[in-house]
Amino acid sequence: QWRLAELHELATGRGVCVAIIVSGIASSHPDLAGQLIVSRNFVDGRKAASELHGTGVAGIIAARADNGIRIAGIAPQARILGLRACWQDGRSPESPTLCDSFSLVKALYFAIEQKSDVINLSLSGPEDRLIHQLLDIGLSRGITIVAAVDRGRPAGGFPASVPGVIAVSNTSLAPALAQVYTAPGRDVPTTEPGGRWFLVNGSSYSAAHVSGLMALVRQ
Repeated sequence: QWRLAELHELATGRGVCVAIIVSGIASSHPDLAGQLIVSRNFVDGRKAASELHGTGVAGIIAARADNGIRIAGIAPQARILGLRACWQDGRSPESPTLCDSFSLVKALYFAIEQKSDVINLSLSGPEDRLIHQLLDIGLSRGITIVAAVDRGRPAGGFPASVPGVIAVSNTSLAPALAQVYTAPGRDVPTTEPGGRWFLVNGSSYSAAHVSGLMALVRQ
């Protein structure tokens, strides 16, 4: 529907820095090899790991194009900062991904200091004052910030509810929530740890689509 093959003739995200703040990304995956210029773990007390959620989000945004295997990301030539501020609580696809405020604050601060062009937040949780302040700083510096909508939380959840943040859902919420964009988020093929690919669902992956699209716009 986005006619990406034609769009990639105009823009591929080249020169644009996208910070992905989520769980661990499998940077050695054959469709992601060489795509991450930075991979940092901000979760205290937990070793760096390759996890389903982060790897899936990264594949949608920046899987390599023209390498003869599987998929291409929305912005396959974007420069990716893989910032682990969340962790997968278990090993099955159904295992929840958890985050804590301190890890998110550290990752956000790093992304802002590195002058990221786009920050992807495929997550949702309770309001946090310090995170809100950092988001406002990022927005004031011209950073595009994209967040996933949680339909179970008021106003779509935080940080999607922050003014200036691009809120994205995998289903239409109008007229229930204003200023929420809809993007693909059902049976989306993407990268999986272990050099595999799988299908994903949810607003996290819709937000990843829009983060990639914003990288094309920024280019």
